Amino acid sequence: MRIADAHADVLYQLRNASSTYAEASFLQAGYQDSLKAGVSLQVFALFANPQLSPGEQLRQVLEDIGRYQRTMINTGYVQPIFYREDLFSSVQPVYSGILSLEGAACLYDSPEILQALFSLGVRGVGLTWNGANSLADGCREERNAGLTRAGKQIVSMMEELQMWIDIAHLSDAGAFDVFSITNGIVMASHANLRKIHEHPRNLTDDTVREIVRRDGWLGLTFEASFVAKSEAGLEDFMRHVDHALSLGCERHLGFGSDFDGTSHALQGLATVSDYPKLAERLDKEYGRELAEKILYGNFLDFLSRQLPSRKTEFASIH
Repeated sequence: MRIADAHADVLYQLRNASSTYAEASFLQAGYQDSLKAGVSLQVFALFANPQLSPGEQLRQVLEDIGRYQRTMINTGYVQPIFYREDLFSSVQPVYSGILSLEGAACLYDSPEILQALFSLGVRGVGLTWNGANSLADGCREERNAGLTRAGKQIVSMMEELQMWIDIAHLSDAGAFDVFSITNGIVMASHANLRKIHEHPRNLTDDTVREIVRRDGWLGLTFEASFVAKSEAGLEDFMRHVDHALSLGCERHLGFGSDFDGTSHALQGLATVSDYPKLAERLDKEYGRELAEKILYGNFLDFLSRQLPSRKTEFASIH
């Protein structure tokens, strides 16, 4: 079965690597292993280190984009997805990639920089990481504030550009603000369910229901500390899948592994090579049709709703 993964930190791991993407055997989501596992659509996160200044973060992001273009796209390993038409191209190869931004302090609160990153292929943005920046509070910020004025302006610009808004790292108040200022599609690329495991990075049932109501998308993640208290494994993870489905996520559920960004490996889902075991379990538990939707189809449908059309972009320029 085909697999779509909405979040991996491959580009972060390749920053100081001597080997190329195709050669890097140390990756949890390496190129060859991804192909063997059936991954055909991968979102590559642009992680901007929040400990750096906004200018240094922007440099990191631009260097990662350049590395992605030079060593992954230009070499033919990855077919980039920019517009919804690219999803259904008759010449689309086995393995496609999309860029998303994880932590947006690098924008300097500037819609123009957001526009520039969009032009370079970035299609989704998480406003912050776990802490606070000039746009919003993250889920680990104790004051639990929402979006700033600048953050709200950036979200409005994202909606105009048809970039997806990723609430995975936002505070609860920040997610509420996103829901308040836009009626558009919202997604959480890599987060689990707080009802199953109490963790600030996990989502409340009300947040998940709102994602479903908006025809958005939820990517469950394989970071073990978001799954259970200790020694988390596949059985613990399946409890999150079951609960998401009980909240109405049949058409809105998938996975954002967080491979190459996890701090605690999930037993049985530690690398991309474990995806076939998950696919087998989903098939056995829910049947082939629903398993295929969760593994790939739901994310493809989300992208077909969210991504801009090349025709619309051309018309807006001319």
